[in-house]
Amino acid sequence: MDDARWERWATLTGIGFVAALVTAYVIAPAPPKLSDDATAFASYFTRNQSSVLTGTVVAAGVGSVMLLWWLGSLRLFLRRMETDGGRLSGVAFGSGLVALTIILQYLALRAALAFGLAGTVDPAVSKGVFVVAYTLDALNVFPVGALVVAASISALRSRAFPSWLVWLGLIVGVARWITGLDVVLKESILGDEGAIGILVFIGVMVWIVAASIVMFRRTGRSQVA
Repeated sequence: MDDARWERWATLTGIGFVAALVTAYVIAPAPPKLSDDATAFASYFTRNQSSVLTGTVVAAGVGSVMLLWWLGSLRLFLRRMETDGGRLSGVAFGSGLVALTIILQYLALRAALAFGLAGTVDPAVSKGVFVVAYTLDALNVFPVGALVVAASISALRSRAFPSWLVWLGLIVGVARWITGLDVVLKESILGDEGAIGILVFIGVMVWIVAASIVMFRRTGRSQVA
């Protein structure tokens, strides 16, 4: 398979990332709420050790690699059509790397609790570690939003994406920033477990899948025909 074909198929790694992330969410049961007693957190990670660790391997071992590969493909795809020196595609790529780093930190803290930390320390410590992980996840909405918005503005200028995908990206990207208010409101409807937060999260996942498909269809068509 030549370079053009590899490049084209690499654009679909965004779908692989979404699939891995959704699978990880399904594997592990929902954790306790921050308002729950500390013993609930120690019990959760002790009872669900296998599912939490399995979900971590799927999300970190598969999902993170897929996202990293997709970010490179997105950067290349947008950069080829930009006329501003690649500033926006650079912002999108950099934001994606920040988001990926935070995701790995969040997963590492959860895995540490499940791996044995929750069963060897005071329950209050287990809850404290989970609160740190929760905060990291809540703050990750900002680099994720920057990734989607920067990529969408770049595509708007260059027409790299169809207009419906551009506007979907702008809407869900800005909405992702707004859900960051959950850090202040704490486990509100804006959080990933709340109604609005879930809808915005799904919107971002849909945007990544749709962008992957568009990139696949528009990458190297003349070279691979």
